[in-house]
Amino acid sequence: MPQTDYQANSAEVPPAATLPPLRQPASRTDRVRDALRQAILEGALPPGKALVERELAEMYGVSKTPVREALKQLQSTGLVEPNAYQGVSVRRPDNRLVQELYTARCAAEPEAVRLAAVRLGATPHAAARQALQEATALIGSGETRGLGVANRRFHRALYTACDNGFLCGFLDQLQDLTAFVAGLGWRLRATWEEEAAEHAAILTAMEQGDGPLAERLTREHIEKAKQTISRALGDAPGAGR
Repeated sequence: MPQTDYQANSAEVPPAATLPPLRQPASRTDRVRDALRQAILEGALPPGKALVERELAEMYGVSKTPVREALKQLQSTGLVEPNAYQGVSVRRPDNRLVQELYTARCAAEPEAVRLAAVRLGATPHAAARQALQEATALIGSGETRGLGVANRRFHRALYTACDNGFLCGFLDQLQDLTAFVAGLGWRLRATWEEEAAEHAAILTAMEQGDGPLAERLTREHIEKAKQTISRALGDAPGAGR
């Protein structure tokens, strides 16, 4: 079978250095989406809260079009869901969501962390350690609104080091919903310090290049979080509605 010559037409394509960089400012849709995302993750917009396009457009000083597009993007992440009034509301997590979400994480993340530890070997992991320090500082100050995002940065710093685009892409899709569910669980039952200790143990195994230990600790951490959040949601008033 003849081989395709991928270089045959390379002369027709200008070198990357001659192409102008993309410096387009963030769109109104992006700004609205990011503001709503932050409000949802920090609990300012609670589960079940209806998100009305007209009200949001007035609040942010934009037309309804960027609000509508922002809500569509948030729906694709799982943070909002359709409601009975042909609009959308902040998602109301239940135990089924927790089980499915954390089972999906458990199927992929421990293996990604193991591959990352083997790939990097025994070496400091600056990005993960910085994220862990930021999370620890938030816990110490009592300012825990941004803790979910800091924890997601920690987990992402670990699993992206595996350098497997398919694994990372799959886990990235779960990031916002994981931060949302974890944040809701903490508001019902605070487990910040326990999770911080578990993160520290995972990072130690990672920096020692111990792939099997890092994998086991990550799996145990995710499974424990699943059980804790499920119990917290089960104890919450109106759970399962």
